Amino acid sequence: MKLSKQERIAVLVIAVIIILGLGIFLFIVPKFEAIGTSSAALINKQTELQETIDRAATKDQLGEDVKKAYDEGRDIADMFFQEMKPYQADNEIREFLQYCSDSGIKVAVDSLQISEPSVSTLGVSFATEPEVTYDIKTYATQGREMSEEDLAEQNRTQIMQAALSTAQTVGSIEVSFTATVLTDEDMLKFIDAINDYNKQEDGKTMRKAMRLSNGFTFTDSEVEAKYAEYVADLTTKALNDGNKQLAKDTGKKVSGTDDKNTAADNNTENADNTNNNNNNKDNEDVTTFEQNTRQVTVTIVMYSIERMADPTEQLSAQNAQ
Repeated sequence: MKLSKQERIAVLVIAVIIILGLGIFLFIVPKFEAIGTSSAALINKQTELQETIDRAATKDQLGEDVKKAYDEGRDIADMFFQEMKPYQADNEIREFLQYCSDSGIKVAVDSLQISEPSVSTLGVSFATEPEVTYDIKTYATQGREMSEEDLAEQNRTQIMQAALSTAQTVGSIEVSFTATVLTDEDMLKFIDAINDYNKQEDGKTMRKAMRLSNGFTFTDSEVEAKYAEYVADLTTKALNDGNKQLAKDTGKKVSGTDDKNTAADNNTENADNTNNNNNNKDNEDVTTFEQNTRQVTVTIVMYSIERMADPTEQLSAQNAQ
């Protein structure tokens, strides 16, 4: 069958359309898909690049923040002792006693005992001033903005309350001994030295974390003797006055309160007082060791923490990468 010219042109056009369609489907469509995949990969890489650039931009700042946190932690750590074994605690307490001697505190120590290292819990305590609240004040202050000072105080209180909720455990070791001093003033100075011990380390003076863990009392023998004598005199006087008042109220004589007995008692009392005065004069030249010293049993707790490693070298190595 012979096709006409128009039919041959139509067949040719259809064939060209089919070839073009197959070409687009086989060659061009996959290329578009590849371009889309490449575009998505490019966007991901650009995002990663930007993140890397951002990290690089904050790298120095992060390093400075880490170093600052380390310095602040080191300053706090310097207030504590290094973790100690008993023999090291012995050396530390000897340094403390030398510090007392250098400060003019005369104290003798014996019966020294050192515990094994243990763990103690440290908390934070602070005082808040009471605030008076009443209706007129509430109405008067409604809508009023807080001052910078009040805001700072509120922020401080919130920080302290947060700290109170997170108690920290640290190492500790106890040292017990008997302390002997000559005067009450030396004893008070010794207690102050425990609570305010400053040690020279690494070219700077730092207050060390130690405290007096046991309460104790000490007495003055002279005060005790005078007090006992005063009480005895009051008791004797009260008894005599009571007997005299009883005789007056009842009109009867009370044993030991008649005139003769009273005079005899007075003479006896005067004689006793004279003898006591003479004995006191004789005893003024006699003293004992206990009358001239103060002795107490002391337990001191020394707190310690582990130091963080200096991050300088690690930061330098990371910067070099």
